[in-house]
Amino acid sequence: MLHDVHLEGAQVELHELCEDDASDDYAGWLNDPVVNQYLETRSVTIQDLKDFIHDKNADEGALLLGIFCKRTKKHIGNVKLEPIERKKKKATIGLLIGDKKYWGKGIGTEVTNVVTQFAFDVLGLEEVNLGVIAENKPAIRVYEKCGFTIDRTNKGAIRHGNTLHDQVIMRRYASVRQ
Repeated sequence: MLHDVHLEGAQVELHELCEDDASDDYAGWLNDPVVNQYLETRSVTIQDLKDFIHDKNADEGALLLGIFCKRTKKHIGNVKLEPIERKKKKATIGLLIGDKKYWGKGIGTEVTNVVTQFAFDVLGLEEVNLGVIAENKPAIRVYEKCGFTIDRTNKGAIRHGNTLHDQVIMRRYASVRQ
């Protein structure tokens, strides 16, 4: 459990979410089939979001940050490091730009770089990894731009409905500086 984490990029501010951030807009992203097409989550309520935020904030092995537009202060997405494995010096990153108005503006790249550098420089981790559904080509391009490389592809590892999808596992090491 990490508290009082505030990170900044050129376009965004990242800070810990509180239960008050569980809004209709936030639930709307996760209930939008275009936004959630590559996510495990398919339908959420405000209470589900409050419970999720509470659980992540209480978890020693997780860091959940809201992504807020610097200009408008609007909550536009989330980024998560989980699990943070301090003994193994690694973590898994997950990212969602939920507000579609902010897609294609370089925010995913900015957030990935800021959080990855935080993991290396502040948390002292040596590796950040992720899993992404193979069809999510824009996300794979973002991660490659941020210095992540493809480690392997797990065939049929993700089930959405009745369909199995391949999962691409990517990694970036602290020794690979951007």
